[in-house]
Amino acid sequence: MTTNHGVLVNAGELARLLRLELPASDATLEASFSTRRLREGESLFRVGDPFHTLYVIRAGFFKTVLVDANGLEQVLAFPMQSDLMGADGIASGHYASEAVALEGSEVVVVPFSALSSLSRQSPAFERALFALMSRELVREQGMLYVVGILGAEGRVAAFLLNTAERFGALGYSRSSFNLRMTRQEIGSYLGLKLETVSRALSAFDAAGLIKVHLKQVDIVDAAGLRRYVDSHPASSARAAAGPTRVEAPRRSAASAPVAPRSRTREV
Repeated sequence: MTTNHGVLVNAGELARLLRLELPASDATLEASFSTRRLREGESLFRVGDPFHTLYVIRAGFFKTVLVDANGLEQVLAFPMQSDLMGADGIASGHYASEAVALEGSEVVVVPFSALSSLSRQSPAFERALFALMSRELVREQGMLYVVGILGAEGRVAAFLLNTAERFGALGYSRSSFNLRMTRQEIGSYLGLKLETVSRALSAFDAAGLIKVHLKQVDIVDAAGLRRYVDSHPASSARAAAGPTRVEAPRRSAASAPVAPRSRTREV
């Protein structure tokens, strides 16, 4: 693992990175944390590693995964700048997932013992920390809805819109961005096959909702994509029947709804 502990980040900068508000007079703002750099493909932590540290992404893009005994990978999330990683290790004392850099990245290293100490010193810091945990929980609940309720087209549309919103919250373009992950990784995250993800992207492109070139995505009609998220889910029979065909966003609800599915099975 490539590391660089030469850069120090104070608690005020960390709070801004996490989009949390702390009073300017808060004593915890004097605390500082080191950073770590990783190359593309490097793991920050693995399943079963002892938990001592939380990480905040300062720059770059990650995926968090579970890998079964046969080497099959289930993608759990795609953390990016300002996101927190490693909280799944708090309960058991061991990390429950693996975090892998999808590009050259930098994280802020936040010892959990330091967070506990700062929370005792500052009620404002403790409230900010709880707000952060709540934000992560809300995001996970939203993903459960997407995978459990929406059909294949709706899942891919929701993923694109969510990614656009996340980039926008960081001050980047909401309409033009690069996907750091592969189509297969997107499929694992959404509970879809690689081919289904590729068909949906191609169909949205053909319908004029997006423009896709390799990993570059330009959202042309966000409202059109949103209609796939807001409409009824596609039936499993339709999704399995063959190539996805998008006639017009308003007609995507024509198929019958299905019961919620697990995120490891395709709708």
